Amino acid sequence: MNLSFNQESCTGCGACVKYCPGHVLEMGPEGIPYERYPDDCWYCGVCQVECPQDCITLLFPYLIR
Repeated sequence: MNLSFNQESCTGCGACVKYCPGHVLEMGPEGIPYERYPDDCWYCGVCQVECPQDCITLLFPYLIR
């Protein structure tokens, strides 16, 4: 998992899903986004920047080669 979502502050606006250039995110049944394709994440940070509630944290891998 590359992203951490604060489910308590997420309003389910879908901005992160809309702006993700890799189409990695999708809205879940509870209206909270999740990583549908975590291995395809580019670590670009667009979802974190576009989130109006600041409830997404990008988790970088331990080792980047």
